[in-house]
Amino acid sequence: MPEKIEKINYLKNIIEKTSQHFLREGQPFIILEGHEHVRDIFSLYSKQTNLLSSLLHLLECNFTEESYILLRSQINNHMLIEYLMNDDKSRTRFKEYHDQPIKSEHKFFRDLSFAIRKGWYKRKDFPDLDKKIRDTENELRKLGYNPNDQKSLMPITVAKLAKSEPSLFGIYLTLYRNASKHEHSDPTSLEVYREQVIPESPPTNIFSFNLSKSNFEDEEIILQIATSTYVSCFFHIYQYLSKHYDQLLSSFNKPALFDIFYNLALLSNDEQLIHQVNEIIIKHNPKAASILQTKKARTLYEQ
Repeated sequence: MPEKIEKINYLKNIIEKTSQHFLREGQPFIILEGHEHVRDIFSLYSKQTNLLSSLLHLLECNFTEESYILLRSQINNHMLIEYLMNDDKSRTRFKEYHDQPIKSEHKFFRDLSFAIRKGWYKRKDFPDLDKKIRDTENELRKLGYNPNDQKSLMPITVAKLAKSEPSLFGIYLTLYRNASKHEHSDPTSLEVYREQVIPESPPTNIFSFNLSKSNFEDEEIILQIATSTYVSCFFHIYQYLSKHYDQLLSSFNKPALFDIFYNLALLSNDEQLIHQVNEIIIKHNPKAASILQTKKARTLYEQ
């Protein structure tokens, strides 16, 4: 338990620094026309930061299973950021992302029309529905969609994100599916709430509910995945900006960013990522302590 609290407090400190020096909370952000996708990437990482903060709060309260739900959202958000950063020159993915609201609105009206035909609702209660359907269809046509082609009107699903890049499919395969089990209340994820009453009888037919009970074995897994997702996302955004928008990074406090890099990498078990972060830090400051050496020293100390 002390180790868990120590890690949570460590992450809280990093989140505070990230909000100040990377997201520059409260400071003006100027995004030039034609670079709106950069705005969205930063906005999604702002959400990523709040998701991690919320997840840490749930873990502090021993709500391990519930924190899985936020972990799933964090992974989904991470996949979307990676998806947008690997866009083509025509910004096809960016356009698709921004077409989501009108697609969702059109689908809602179509679903409502279906419910009316089923007799679940009365058409007189929605007098403008047909007009709204026509209006959204016209808007979709202007955007280049065929309203009758339902496949083209599908939103950006996690499955679609996963199939767009090998790295995203790896995230989906190893991380997302397990977290989804808790989001969708898989029967096996509900066992934790039931407590054994009779020693000889398993908590399937005779049990009591214990709402403060938690699966502490999963806490370390959740913390590790949440941390790795956060640091990986941070690093990839930095790489993306360095390659395409270095002029934007020039306005950032780079020593502060490298300090965040360093402290996040100390919590990661991804050796490839650690080496990459280490190279960037050493290149910027040859006298900086090696992350690998620091991690090794910490491991020996803990043993």
